[in-house]
Amino acid sequence: MGSDSQVTVRMDPAGATFVVPAGETVLTAAERQGVVLNYGCRHGNCSSCKYFLLDGDCDHTGASPYSLSEAEREDGWALMCVARPLTDLVIRDDHPPDLRALPPLTPREQQATVLGVGALADNLWHLELGVEEPFEFYAGQFMEIGVPGQEGAWRAYSISSAPSAGRQLEFVLKHIPGGAFSGQLTTMEVGDSLRTRGPFGDGYLRSGTDPVLLVGVGSGIGPLLSIVRHAIETRDRRAFTFIYGTKTMDGLRALQTLTQASEALDLTLVPCVAEPAFGSGWAGSTGSVTTVVQRLVDDASGLDAYLCGHPDMCDAVERLLEAKGIRPRRVFLDRFFSTSAQEPSALVT
Repeated sequence: MGSDSQVTVRMDPAGATFVVPAGETVLTAAERQGVVLNYGCRHGNCSSCKYFLLDGDCDHTGASPYSLSEAEREDGWALMCVARPLTDLVIRDDHPPDLRALPPLTPREQQATVLGVGALADNLWHLELGVEEPFEFYAGQFMEIGVPGQEGAWRAYSISSAPSAGRQLEFVLKHIPGGAFSGQLTTMEVGDSLRTRGPFGDGYLRSGTDPVLLVGVGSGIGPLLSIVRHAIETRDRRAFTFIYGTKTMDGLRALQTLTQASEALDLTLVPCVAEPAFGSGWAGSTGSVTTVVQRLVDDASGLDAYLCGHPDMCDAVERLLEAKGIRPRRVFLDRFFSTSAQEPSALVT
C-alpha cells in the first residue's frame, strides 16, 4: 500500500518501478521518470495506453466510455493517461518492444510568446511560438498549449517544425469556431503569452532504410511536415510518399512549403481533394485518402507508415495496410481526438 503522498507502480514482467505522487496520473509520472508506456491522445479518448492491472486500483475519472468500458474497468483494465492510483499498482506490460524507439524525452513546461498567427488554407491556421529555452523533440511529436483564460486546460498540437527549430516552433491548427483554444486564434496577437509543455507522442520518425509512407488529412499535415523537414535536413536517403487529403482545392495551399522538397529528398507528393469544385480542372486524386492508399500500395510489407488525422481515417488506413502485409511495429499513428462535444475535432487539429 502506498503512502498518503505517493504510491509505487511496478511493471510486470520487466520489473521497472516508479512512484506516482498523489493526484498525478500514471502516464505523467512515468514520462517524468523515463519509463516508457504506450500512449496516444493523453486525455482518455483513445485506447493506446490501455494496460491490465495485476494488482491495485485506480480512479478512472476522465476516461471515455468508448475507450474504456465499464466491463473493462471491472475486469481490471485502465487507461494510464487518466488513471490516478488509489493503491500501489502492478501493471502487466506485454507490449512487444519497439527496437527503434529513441530515448524518451522528459516533458517540461515553459512560457512561450506568439511570433505569428494567421489563416493558412480553408479552416487551417498557422501558429508560430517562441519558447524561453531551446526545445528538444523528435520529428512528429506534439506539445500541449495552455488555453488562455482557462486555468488547467490544455490542448495538444503537433509541431510542424523540424527538431532543429530550437526556440521557434510552428504549428498547423484547425480553426474551430467556439473551440476553447482554436476559437481564440482570430483574436490572438503577436506578443501574446502562452504556457506550453512537452514533448509528447511516440509517432515520431524512426531510422531505417525502408520506404516511408506518410498519410494525413487536414491539420494532420502538421507532424508530417516535421518529418519531411527533418528528413530533408538530415539528407535521409529513403523514398518518401506523402498522401495528403483535403476537402477542397483551397486546402492544397498547406502543401506549398513542400514544393521544393523533391529537390533535396526522394519525395512523391500525392494530393487528394475530396470535393473538387465543378469546372476546377482538377486532374489529381479525389475521394478519400484510403482509396488512394488502396490504389497506390500493392504490397506494404516493406514500408514504414505514419498516419495522422481523424481517428476513422487512421484506423481505416491501418487496417488496409495490415491486409497488404505491413509488418508489426511499422505503423505509427497520431489520431486527432476531440476534447469536448463543442470541439468535434479539437485535439491536435
